[in-house]
Amino acid sequence: MRWSWHFSEQGGGSVVQQSWQLLRTDPVLGDTREDIEALRDHMADSAESTLVALVEWITGHAGP
Repeated sequence: MRWSWHFSEQGGGSVVQQSWQLLRTDPVLGDTREDIEALRDHMADSAESTLVALVEWITGHAGP
């Protein structure tokens, strides 16, 4: 896998875009297109959950 993150300013915050590229197949990740699509969907959900948790943590720990 190759991961990349792109951060851009938007208003008073940031927009974060994540991308990943499967560099080679591996039986652990799945053997079919459906397996890879399920992995993609899982990774997208996981990234979104992580970013939401990060925002909540930051806003809860922000200074005055």
